Amino acid sequence: MAITNPTAHCYLDKRTPNKNNKYPVKLNVYYLGKNRLFGLPIKLTGDEWKKIYKSKLRDQRLKDIKTKLDYYEGEKFDATLREIEEPFTFQKFKTAYEKHDKSQLVSNDVYVLFDKYIEELEGKDKVGTAQVYRTARISFQGFRKRLYFNQVTIDFLSGYEKYMRKAGRKKNYIAINLRCMRAIYNRAIAEGLAKQVDYPFSKNRSDKKYKIKSEETKKKALSTEQLSKLKQYEPQTPAQRKAFMFWWFALHAYGINMTNICHLKNKDIVGNKIIIERIKTEDTTISSKPIRILITPEIQACIDEYGNQDKSPDAYVFSILKHGWSAKKRRDRVQSFTHNISKHMTKISEDLGFERPISTNWARHSFSTFLKSGLIPIEVISEALGHSSIETTQIYLDSFEDDVLEKIAKRLSEI
Repeated sequence: MAITNPTAHCYLDKRTPNKNNKYPVKLNVYYLGKNRLFGLPIKLTGDEWKKIYKSKLRDQRLKDIKTKLDYYEGEKFDATLREIEEPFTFQKFKTAYEKHDKSQLVSNDVYVLFDKYIEELEGKDKVGTAQVYRTARISFQGFRKRLYFNQVTIDFLSGYEKYMRKAGRKKNYIAINLRCMRAIYNRAIAEGLAKQVDYPFSKNRSDKKYKIKSEETKKKALSTEQLSKLKQYEPQTPAQRKAFMFWWFALHAYGINMTNICHLKNKDIVGNKIIIERIKTEDTTISSKPIRILITPEIQACIDEYGNQDKSPDAYVFSILKHGWSAKKRRDRVQSFTHNISKHMTKISEDLGFERPISTNWARHSFSTFLKSGLIPIEVISEALGHSSIETTQIYLDSFEDDVLEKIAKRLSEI
């Protein structure tokens, strides 16, 4: 016997997975013995779909998705039916459902737009950035379970800041979450889902809107004397030596981070130089400017000792990563590798009696600080190019002739 009233449930359409092996979730609507599928802005793997409908669901991200699915097949479905004039047709439902989606769900629900952007980032293999936004969303959801754009006001942002500070969170952690919220709000405006006139974030010092507060991080640079002591240190174990060698590689490679080092390929070595784009800035407007790094003896020594045996152009210089790994696995491996280097460099810094432990970040800041103290004052280069930081200057080192790169290498050899 055909069902006389329309009904609906969420359905995982396993016909066409995306490159991350996720399938689209759809709303399956039944009426008088027939059914139609309507797309929803959610994609899940088969395992995630199974977990969502288990009685003991512990994953917070999946719990949030389950809440949305309940909304799609419950509150939203019922609200759409109330808007349709009889007799019911699937086309009427489609028109009303999509209209309801834009006016009631997407435009009002901040967390839906968060999830949409997170999914977009994951689709681009930017799992690190996706995790930052996911962490921010969970943090805001802990403060306000349901949140709509008209509720993101100056008072809301100030209240969130007070709530987080009372919970003992550091100022920079709070600032990162608030910058994520600001980015989502900007996307909402760009998509016509929020109004510019209601924008709660400050754009200049004189306005009375909400200003994101952050604190300067402590300077993480070794003095010339400390660098000299470190250079003379004899590592005590093979693991210590590996960390020591890669730390000096980073410093001589203009302070590039471990992500860039791990992703370095043989084809990036051209003659006596390494020519790469910083992974952190590959999507920015200045990504076409590569870094040109003169290969110093310290860089070459690290390659000779720890380099991959495979010398084909697309092979990684170091066998830290493997081709075919997912973006998440590559990120996890880089994080593990970076953590191990910092762990062993901390032990070395203790042996040398340094007041603060050394991490991989110290290589970048020590590079700039050392150049500032010598014949190649990098702050002059920064000012000439209108840059405010060493990181921006590094991208534009391509602008300089080889003799300048050689002077930089010579200066580093004086450590």
